[in-house]
Amino acid sequence: MAKWNIVNEYDWCSSPRGSTMRTKAPAVWLKSYKLKSNQIMLLINGYIAIKDSTNAKDFYEKIYKEGTEEEDHFWIPFFGDNIRGFSNTFGDTFQDGIGGSSGVGETAKNALNTGLGVAAQVGGFIGDNTLQTAGSQMASGNYGEALKTVGSAIGGPGNPGTYVETPMFYQFEKKDGPLEITFILSNTINSDWQKNVDLVKLLTKINRPMRKSSYSVDPPRIYRVVVPGHRLIRWAYCNSFSVNFVGTRRMIGNEIVPEGYQISMSFQSLTMEHAGFVDDVGAMTSND
Repeated sequence: MAKWNIVNEYDWCSSPRGSTMRTKAPAVWLKSYKLKSNQIMLLINGYIAIKDSTNAKDFYEKIYKEGTEEEDHFWIPFFGDNIRGFSNTFGDTFQDGIGGSSGVGETAKNALNTGLGVAAQVGGFIGDNTLQTAGSQMASGNYGEALKTVGSAIGGPGNPGTYVETPMFYQFEKKDGPLEITFILSNTINSDWQKNVDLVKLLTKINRPMRKSSYSVDPPRIYRVVVPGHRLIRWAYCNSFSVNFVGTRRMIGNEIVPEGYQISMSFQSLTMEHAGFVDDVGAMTSND
């Protein structure tokens, strides 16, 4: 496990490395984790976490913990504006026990397409005789008559449109916006371009899959992300990564070396960021 203190040890600003002024620089702290279990084992570990957890915090700690190995830590300058964004949705669908949606809303839509099916949905107040009549008409191929029968029972010609209010349910979805980080590494302040190149290569490698053999592939790292005092993403992945040249560039040996690099990273939560995370956004330190 290595610690990469970009805030204090890299040339991203004009203040000297190790300067006390840098201790006041805003930073994001990342802990990276290597996934050491396959997808099936991670799923099993998730169910074990449900069984063995005593509270919500304990559950979120365990959901990936047993399937990961802690790796590099990073302290990265942070000057972004948008630290959080999310949306909520209520809909006409129930959700099943493992986070997906089940068929209440979809069943209603399919039933509506059959005419008779939608009548069955509201059969409690249009009467069995109406359903039987419409069913007979459907069976004989008189679909138009069946729809008229049901339509008359629901509203009649005086009500050209019908809408039945039903309860809507919260949709448990992972809709938290990603956290975006952008910083500059200068190759001209101390001419320490090789140190910057090594960091760029490291960040690239750990956020890409690594093929170990013809059938074995290690996935990218996952992370714990902390914006001190404002946001905790307990388990996240890097969903976007880019490196751009800054300024003029020249050849040094066999490598193109620009005046600097602009690195942009975006981190998306792997779990629902429930409200309790707001109470756990305390800082990490270089000793963590």
